[in-house]
Amino acid sequence: MSRHELPPRDDANRRLGIAIGWDRPLNTYFVQVLDPTRDEEEPGFEILWKGTAFGEILSVDDAIALVAPWAEIPTDLRVLLILDRIRTA
Repeated sequence: MSRHELPPRDDANRRLGIAIGWDRPLNTYFVQVLDPTRDEEEPGFEILWKGTAFGEILSVDDAIALVAPWAEIPTDLRVLLILDRIRTA
């Protein structure tokens, strides 16, 4: 499993926790956008959490597109995620 923490965009909440990665056991990319100012049980803590079901996100581009509204996307992220998937195969 891989996990990359991403910085929030300038126009997003600067406290957001944003992560993307490859989950080998679930055979999916995953994305998380969490608001750590809220309790985990409180509505709004999970702004976005995808890639929790087997094979849910198989395209690296789809995964990146999901977090792009909230995160700054490093230029090498696509390649890193593809390599993560290959290395854990």
